[in-house]
Amino acid sequence: MIWMAYESHNAPMVATFSTLSRDLQQTPIWRKLAVSTQRDYLDCHLHITIRKGNTGLLGDLPIAKWTVGLIRKYQDHRGESSESRANKELAYIKRVFSWAYEYEKIKFNPTLGVKKLSIKARQHYTEDSDYEFMLEIAKQSNYWYVWPAMEIAYLCRMRLSEVLDLTDSNELPTGLLIKRRKGSRDNITEWNPRLRAAWDHTITTRNRILADRKQPHPIRAEDRRIIISERTGDKIVLSSLKTAIGRVTVATKQAAEERRIIWVPFTFHDLKRKGVSDTKGDKQEASGHRTASMMNV
Repeated sequence: MIWMAYESHNAPMVATFSTLSRDLQQTPIWRKLAVSTQRDYLDCHLHITIRKGNTGLLGDLPIAKWTVGLIRKYQDHRGESSESRANKELAYIKRVFSWAYEYEKIKFNPTLGVKKLSIKARQHYTEDSDYEFMLEIAKQSNYWYVWPAMEIAYLCRMRLSEVLDLTDSNELPTGLLIKRRKGSRDNITEWNPRLRAAWDHTITTRNRILADRKQPHPIRAEDRRIIISERTGDKIVLSSLKTAIGRVTVATKQAAEERRIIWVPFTFHDLKRKGVSDTKGDKQEASGHRTASMMNV
């Protein structure tokens, strides 16, 4: 009886998705990920592990019972509420199992062959009236950086993360040097009155914040972020900007209802699409996309 109790106490813990996921989160591989990626993966971990299955929570299901079919069914079911989140969570499941297989923590990778859901590319075009109305509300909001971020994103055809990457080093005599992500080509957007106004407002506000905080400017131009927090003086993180944009969107919707205006909401990424659509000349070159197919994303 004593021996049975000893064996039970010292029996190896059954591996589950939860345990593998948490193990991955303690590795150097995890620590090298961007903070925004870690946050997104932690959100994926939560939604996956609390999903209820036939025998309990999916996170507690022994790894031996994970199959291609189970993952495919999870993917399809999750896709009913959000196809994009379903694909992100599949990507995390694949990452966990690939890591575990590579380090011989499991003998079989059940994610092999499971494909992402096909999502039709969003093709919404933001009308000038919708954009200008939200821009007006943004200028009245408590988030000083939202309206210049909108203008710069639209006029330079930029992603949200690319706007946050901007520093003093991007300012050239001829225009803004746009260093693009996701394999797109860097290019320069020439100055025009609107772009100049948005940029100057951002620089002036940034300088005022640092002066009020008695905080010195970084020496190198590439370290001087243009969009910073009034509270900390540090670079605004992506999640904070998304939150601010979300609140301005809600305020815009409320203002439209109060004024009985028909206003169609749009995403921040729609501003890049609008900027490309409104460009006269070579749209692919202006967007920085290397191929025509990238224009549909």
